[in-house]
Amino acid sequence: MVIRPSSARSISLVSRLLGVLAGATLSLTANAFAQFSLPKPEVFARAEDQKRARLLEKPCAPSDEGRGCYRFGGDLVRERPCLYHVEADVVSSLPLDQCYKMDPPRRFRGIWIDEFEGQQFIPEGTTPPEWPRGDPKSPGWRKQADLAIAGSIWLDVSRTDVRRQRQRRGGRVFVEFIGRKTMYPGNYGHMGMFGQEIIVDRLISRRECPRTGACR
Repeated sequence: MVIRPSSARSISLVSRLLGVLAGATLSLTANAFAQFSLPKPEVFARAEDQKRARLLEKPCAPSDEGRGCYRFGGDLVRERPCLYHVEADVVSSLPLDQCYKMDPPRRFRGIWIDEFEGQQFIPEGTTPPEWPRGDPKSPGWRKQADLAIAGSIWLDVSRTDVRRQRQRRGGRVFVEFIGRKTMYPGNYGHMGMFGQEIIVDRLISRRECPRTGACR
């Protein structure tokens, strides 16, 4: 991931929350959305990033520039865990498995839903989380959103050639693979809207699911 001050900010979320969250942004506080949640220090692999996580709530003072804070779009911004500077105004992020603590590799089976801004994985024998509907200010909406995020898994297939095989965009694919899951729950994937993330290290098998009916 590379971020520039002039980069367009993506505001689209998981497809089922499009429209709902867009209207809610002005009426809810920032911490109501996963992408603004502060990460816990223990999730990070490096001591340096654990230290950065503990300082995230501390505002930057002018004397902090170059010592945990940097200029971004004219403002002083605190160094976030796992970010590093490519150029003076360009920052990038460490790969997931260098940034976060990961579980040992193991075999997974389940459904991969391949969408443009959503790479969801539903393990075999589990039910996908139910995303909230209706008015974001209604009772229980926030709780349901938090439960849906916590129960969602982002699937990182970038280290395999699985996408070279033709498939329907937005289609369901039953996959079996060797992979590694993040050790701690948090905010992963696009806009931090997934509670866990799994890296696919080796694909064992894949088959597209029928348009209707069960997929297994």
